[in-house]
Amino acid sequence: MTLLERARRRGAHLAHARVEAVEVRDSRVSAVQLNAGRVVTGGFVNAAGPFLRQVGRMVGVDLPVFSERHLKVAFEDHLGIIPRDAPLLICADPQTISWTDDERAVLADDPEAQPLLGILPAGAHCRPEGGTGSAWVIALWAYDTAPVEEIFPLPSAPYFFDVTLRGLTRIIPALEAYIYRPPCPTIDGGYYTKTRENRPLIGPTGPRGSFVMGAFSGYGIMAACGAADILAAHISGEALPAWAAAFHPARYEDPAYCAMIDAWSDTAQL
Repeated sequence: MTLLERARRRGAHLAHARVEAVEVRDSRVSAVQLNAGRVVTGGFVNAAGPFLRQVGRMVGVDLPVFSERHLKVAFEDHLGIIPRDAPLLICADPQTISWTDDERAVLADDPEAQPLLGILPAGAHCRPEGGTGSAWVIALWAYDTAPVEEIFPLPSAPYFFDVTLRGLTRIIPALEAYIYRPPCPTIDGGYYTKTRENRPLIGPTGPRGSFVMGAFSGYGIMAACGAADILAAHISGEALPAWAAAFHPARYEDPAYCAMIDAWSDTAQL
């Protein structure tokens, strides 16, 4: 909010509307059509998060991004298993879930659930949520990172709480008390939109006046201010730091760069 208020003092106006089309004339952005009206402009920034690729197509660009669904679950730890002053707790080991025979039979009959019977990746984690007197805990486990279509509201995830809870028992065995008598969970989340090498896209792309800033893969809040500085320099024509080239969309036009990332076996998750 501080940055928004500073922008408003300099004349910025925040409009709540949906982008429906970007008009391009003579290879340059000329206007943006919103559901609330038409804005004549020579500049357009695609910072659409999970909808980065769809909005990119409005200026004739197929951005090299994909999305993973990442969920989180909040539940009341009414047994007080996790201390309120506990830090972020992360299980750094891959693991298999100890399903019962009946549970394994149910999961085996569901094609979408069958991967839950195998080895799941590291990363189940949780932390207390709220101040003194709160009993809430937030837990996450990105055990399914297959690229998916961006859909809102998010599709249901009937196994997520159960799987995450069981995964956390690896480092917090006392949570087993909730497996068959679980508290009522609240599941939320979104999408991590990323490039293949997990570096963001920041810079001009497509027709003149068109820019992109996105594919932050879950670390957008941490990187937003620095990324905005680079984007502002692109828009204003100011000098760019040397490392800005690492995020420029044109990097994929460099055969040496593409060969380098082809050779990487794992880009990991920042």
